Amino acid sequence: AILREGLLYDKREQEEITRLEKLESGARDTSDFLEWQKNMRQKDLEKDLAEIERRRLEGKLSHEEAILARQNLIKDNKQKVTDMKEEAKEMMQEYLKQRLEEEKEMRKLVENILEGHENAKESKKRLQSYKQKIVQEVNEESRELMRQALEEAEREMQRKVELIQQIRAMESIPVVRFKMLDLTNTAGHGLLSEMSIAELQERMTLLNIAKIEEEEEKRDEILNAKQEKDQKLMDTLDQISKHRAELSRAQAMKLEE
Repeated sequence: AILREGLLYDKREQEEITRLEKLESGARDTSDFLEWQKNMRQKDLEKDLAEIERRRLEGKLSHEEAILARQNLIKDNKQKVTDMKEEAKEMMQEYLKQRLEEEKEMRKLVENILEGHENAKESKKRLQSYKQKIVQEVNEESRELMRQALEEAEREMQRKVELIQQIRAMESIPVVRFKMLDLTNTAGHGLLSEMSIAELQERMTLLNIAKIEEEEEKRDEILNAKQEKDQKLMDTLDQISKHRAELSRAQAMKLEE
Protein backbone atom coordinates (compact mmCIF):
# COMPACT_ATOMS: atom_id res chain seq x y z
CA ALA A 1 0.00 0.00 0.00
CA ILE A 2 2.85 2.38 0.83
CA LEU A 3 4.57 1.66 -2.51
CA ARG A 4 1.31 2.27 -4.40
CA GLU A 5 0.80 5.56 -2.60
CA GLY A 6 4.37 6.58 -3.39
CA LEU A 7 3.87 5.81 -7.09
CA LEU A 8 0.63 7.81 -7.07
CA TYR A 9 2.35 10.88 -5.63
CA ASP A 10 5.19 10.51 -8.17
CA LYS A 11 2.62 10.42 -10.96
CA ARG A 12 0.84 13.52 -9.64
CA GLU A 13 4.15 15.34 -9.32
CA GLN A 14 5.15 14.45 -12.88
CA GLU A 15 1.76 15.58 -14.23
CA GLU A 16 2.08 18.92 -12.47
CA ILE A 17 5.65 19.39 -13.76
CA THR A 18 4.44 18.66 -17.30
CA ARG A 19 1.64 21.21 -17.02
CA LEU A 20 4.00 23.82 -15.59
CA GLU A 21 6.41 23.24 -18.45
CA LYS A 22 3.59 23.68 -20.96
CA LEU A 23 2.50 26.89 -19.30
CA GLU A 24 6.05 28.26 -19.19
CA SER A 25 6.57 27.37 -22.85
CA GLY A 26 3.75 29.72 -23.86
CA ALA A 27 0.48 27.82 -23.54
CA ARG A 28 -2.26 30.44 -23.28
CA ASP A 29 -5.17 28.49 -21.81
CA THR A 30 -4.47 27.98 -18.10
CA SER A 31 -8.04 27.03 -17.16
CA ASP A 32 -7.36 23.27 -17.43
CA PHE A 33 -4.29 23.58 -15.23
CA LEU A 34 -6.08 25.67 -12.59
CA GLU A 35 -9.06 23.29 -12.56
CA TRP A 36 -6.78 20.26 -12.22
CA GLN A 37 -4.82 21.98 -9.44
CA LYS A 38 -8.03 22.78 -7.52
CA ASN A 39 -9.39 19.23 -7.94
CA MET A 40 -6.15 17.68 -6.71
CA ARG A 41 -6.16 19.89 -3.60
CA GLN A 42 -9.78 18.93 -2.87
CA LYS A 43 -9.11 15.20 -3.38
CA ASP A 44 -6.08 15.30 -1.09
CA LEU A 45 -8.09 17.10 1.60
CA GLU A 46 -11.00 14.63 1.37
CA LYS A 47 -8.57 11.71 1.54
CA ASP A 48 -6.86 13.10 4.63
CA LEU A 49 -10.19 13.81 6.35
CA ALA A 50 -11.38 10.28 5.58
CA GLU A 51 -8.17 8.86 7.08
CA ILE A 52 -8.70 10.88 10.27
CA GLU A 53 -12.29 9.63 10.55
CA ARG A 54 -11.17 6.03 9.92
CA ARG A 55 -8.61 6.25 12.71
CA ARG A 56 -11.22 7.75 15.03
CA LEU A 57 -13.70 4.95 14.29
CA GLU A 58 -10.98 2.35 14.90
CA GLY A 59 -10.41 3.86 18.31
CA LYS A 60 -6.92 5.16 17.54
CA LEU A 61 -8.09 8.75 18.02
CA SER A 62 -10.51 10.15 20.57
CA HIS A 63 -13.36 12.35 19.38
CA GLU A 64 -11.59 15.49 20.63
CA GLU A 65 -8.30 14.44 19.01
CA ALA A 66 -10.10 13.84 15.71
CA ILE A 67 -11.63 17.33 15.80
CA LEU A 68 -8.22 18.87 16.56
CA ALA A 69 -6.60 16.86 13.76
CA ARG A 70 -9.22 18.04 11.27
CA GLN A 71 -8.79 21.66 12.32
CA ASN A 72 -5.00 21.38 11.92
CA LEU A 73 -5.49 19.75 8.51
CA ILE A 74 -7.76 22.58 7.35
CA LYS A 75 -5.19 25.13 8.57
CA ASP A 76 -2.37 23.36 6.72
CA ASN A 77 -4.48 23.11 3.58
CA LYS A 78 -5.24 26.85 3.67
CA GLN A 79 -1.51 27.57 3.87
CA LYS A 80 -0.88 25.23 0.92
CA VAL A 81 -3.55 27.01 -1.12
CA THR A 82 -1.97 30.38 -0.29
CA ASP A 83 1.48 29.11 -1.29
CA MET A 84 0.19 27.63 -4.55
CA LYS A 85 -1.65 30.86 -5.45
CA GLU A 86 1.53 32.83 -4.84
CA GLU A 87 3.47 30.32 -6.93
CA ALA A 88 0.91 30.58 -9.75
CA LYS A 89 1.11 34.38 -9.61
CA GLU A 90 4.90 34.33 -9.85
CA MET A 91 4.72 31.78 -12.64
CA MET A 92 2.30 33.96 -14.65
CA GLN A 93 4.50 37.03 -14.14
CA GLU A 94 7.49 35.06 -15.35
CA TYR A 95 5.48 33.85 -18.34
CA LEU A 96 4.46 37.39 -19.32
CA LYS A 97 8.02 38.60 -18.80
CA GLN A 98 9.28 35.82 -21.05
CA ARG A 99 6.72 36.70 -23.72
CA LEU A 100 7.76 40.35 -23.68
CA GLU A 101 11.43 39.40 -23.90
CA GLU A 102 10.70 37.17 -26.88
CA GLU A 103 8.74 39.93 -28.60
CA LYS A 104 11.56 42.36 -27.84
CA GLU A 105 14.05 40.08 -29.54
CA MET A 106 11.74 39.70 -32.52
CA ARG A 107 11.34 43.47 -32.71
CA LYS A 108 15.11 43.90 -32.80
CA LEU A 109 15.25 41.33 -35.55
CA VAL A 110 12.62 43.21 -37.54
CA GLU A 111 14.49 46.49 -37.02
CA ASN A 112 17.71 44.91 -38.21
CA ILE A 113 16.00 43.44 -41.26
CA LEU A 114 14.33 46.74 -42.11
CA GLU A 115 17.48 48.78 -41.54
CA GLY A 116 18.48 50.50 -44.71
CA HIS A 117 15.08 49.99 -46.31
CA GLU A 118 14.23 52.81 -48.70
CA ASN A 119 10.74 53.36 -47.26
CA ALA A 120 11.67 54.16 -43.62
CA LYS A 121 8.21 55.62 -42.90
CA GLU A 122 6.45 52.41 -43.87
CA SER A 123 8.92 50.39 -41.81
CA LYS A 124 8.19 52.48 -38.70
CA LYS A 125 4.47 52.11 -39.29
CA ARG A 126 4.74 48.35 -39.52
CA LEU A 127 6.87 48.29 -36.36
CA GLN A 128 4.32 50.38 -34.45
CA SER A 129 1.54 48.08 -35.59
CA TYR A 130 3.57 45.12 -34.39
CA LYS A 131 4.01 46.73 -30.95
CA GLN A 132 0.27 47.35 -30.65
CA LYS A 133 -0.39 43.73 -31.51
CA ILE A 134 1.92 42.59 -28.69
CA VAL A 135 0.14 44.84 -26.17
CA GLN A 136 -3.27 43.67 -27.38
CA GLU A 137 -2.35 39.99 -27.03
CA VAL A 138 -1.03 40.49 -23.48
CA ASN A 139 -4.16 42.47 -22.53
CA GLU A 140 -6.43 39.77 -23.96
CA GLU A 141 -4.63 37.11 -21.93
CA SER A 142 -4.92 39.28 -18.81
CA ARG A 143 -8.64 39.79 -19.41
CA GLU A 144 -9.13 36.04 -19.88
CA LEU A 145 -7.33 35.31 -16.62
CA MET A 146 -9.42 37.95 -14.87
CA ARG A 147 -12.63 36.43 -16.27
CA GLN A 148 -11.62 32.99 -15.05
CA ALA A 149 -10.78 34.38 -11.61
CA LEU A 150 -14.17 36.14 -11.36
CA GLU A 151 -16.07 33.03 -12.43
CA GLU A 152 -14.17 30.94 -9.89
CA ALA A 153 -14.92 33.49 -7.15
CA GLU A 154 -18.62 33.45 -8.09
CA ARG A 155 -18.75 29.64 -7.96
CA GLU A 156 -16.98 29.64 -4.60
CA MET A 157 -19.40 32.22 -3.20
CA GLN A 158 -22.40 30.18 -4.39
CA ARG A 159 -20.97 27.05 -2.81
CA LYS A 160 -20.39 28.93 0.46
CA VAL A 161 -24.01 30.15 0.47
CA GLU A 162 -25.27 26.59 -0.01
CA LEU A 163 -23.04 25.22 2.76
CA ILE A 164 -24.04 27.99 5.17
CA GLN A 165 -27.72 27.24 4.51
CA GLN A 166 -27.15 23.54 5.19
CA ILE A 167 -25.18 24.26 8.37
CA ARG A 168 -27.84 26.62 9.72
CA ALA A 169 -30.56 24.09 8.94
CA MET A 170 -28.67 21.35 10.81
CA GLU A 171 -27.77 23.59 13.75
CA SER A 172 -31.41 24.61 14.13
CA ILE A 173 -32.27 21.00 15.06
CA PRO A 174 -32.63 20.88 18.87
CA VAL A 175 -30.13 18.12 19.53
CA VAL A 176 -28.25 18.41 22.82
CA ARG A 177 -25.34 16.41 21.41
CA PHE A 178 -24.45 19.24 19.01
CA LYS A 179 -23.76 21.65 21.88
CA MET A 180 -20.95 19.44 23.16
CA LEU A 181 -18.78 19.86 20.06
CA ASP A 182 -17.91 23.58 20.25
CA LEU A 183 -17.70 23.92 16.44
CA THR A 184 -15.42 27.00 16.51
CA ASN A 185 -18.09 28.66 18.69
CA THR A 186 -19.80 30.79 16.01
CA ALA A 187 -22.72 31.99 18.10
CA GLY A 188 -25.50 33.38 15.94
CA HIS A 189 -23.67 32.18 12.81
CA GLY A 190 -22.04 35.59 12.48
CA LEU A 191 -18.71 34.10 11.36
CA LEU A 192 -19.97 31.52 8.88
CA SER A 193 -19.70 33.95 5.96
CA GLU A 194 -16.03 34.54 6.84
CA MET A 195 -15.14 30.85 6.60
CA SER A 196 -13.54 29.28 3.55
CA ILE A 197 -15.16 26.48 1.55
CA ALA A 198 -12.90 23.94 3.27
CA GLU A 199 -13.83 25.25 6.73
CA LEU A 200 -17.54 25.15 5.92
CA GLN A 201 -17.20 21.59 4.63
CA GLU A 202 -15.35 20.67 7.82
CA ARG A 203 -18.17 22.13 9.88
CA MET A 204 -20.70 20.09 7.88
CA THR A 205 -18.61 16.97 8.48
CA LEU A 206 -18.59 17.55 12.24
CA LEU A 207 -22.34 18.17 12.29
CA ASN A 208 -22.97 14.99 10.32
CA ILE A 209 -20.73 13.01 12.67
CA ALA A 210 -22.59 14.43 15.67
CA LYS A 211 -25.92 13.53 14.08
CA ILE A 212 -24.78 9.97 13.35
CA GLU A 213 -23.50 9.55 16.91
CA GLU A 214 -26.79 10.85 18.31
CA GLU A 215 -28.73 8.36 16.16
CA GLU A 216 -26.42 5.54 17.27
CA GLU A 217 -26.97 6.48 20.92
CA LYS A 218 -30.74 6.44 20.41
CA ARG A 219 -30.53 3.01 18.75
CA ASP A 220 -28.41 1.74 21.63
CA GLU A 221 -30.92 3.08 24.15
CA ILE A 222 -33.80 1.39 22.33
CA LEU A 223 -31.84 -1.87 22.09
CA ASN A 224 -30.89 -1.76 25.77
CA ALA A 225 -34.49 -1.05 26.76
CA LYS A 226 -35.68 -4.00 24.67
CA GLN A 227 -33.04 -6.28 26.18
CA GLU A 228 -34.03 -5.20 29.70
CA LYS A 229 -37.69 -5.82 28.88
CA ASP A 230 -36.90 -9.27 27.46
CA GLN A 231 -34.77 -10.11 30.50
CA LYS A 232 -37.54 -9.01 32.85
CA LEU A 233 -40.00 -11.19 30.95
CA MET A 234 -37.64 -14.16 31.17
CA ASP A 235 -37.19 -13.61 34.91
CA THR A 236 -40.97 -13.48 35.36
CA LEU A 237 -41.43 -16.70 33.39
CA ASP A 238 -38.70 -18.32 35.47
CA GLN A 239 -40.45 -17.29 38.69
CA ILE A 240 -43.78 -18.62 37.41
CA SER A 241 -42.13 -21.90 36.46
CA LYS A 242 -40.55 -22.25 39.90
CA HIS A 243 -43.83 -21.40 41.59
CA ARG A 244 -45.68 -24.04 39.57
CA ALA A 245 -43.01 -26.60 40.41
CA GLU A 246 -43.39 -25.84 44.11
CA LEU A 247 -47.17 -26.22 43.87
CA SER A 248 -46.78 -29.53 42.05
CA ARG A 249 -44.41 -30.86 44.72
CA ALA A 250 -46.74 -29.73 47.50
CA GLN A 251 -49.71 -31.45 45.86
CA ALA A 252 -47.68 -34.62 45.36
CA MET A 253 -46.68 -34.67 49.02
CA LYS A 254 -50.33 -34.32 50.08
CA LEU A 255 -51.33 -37.26 47.90
CA GLU A 256 -48.58 -39.43 49.43
CA GLU A 257 -49.85 -38.61 52.92
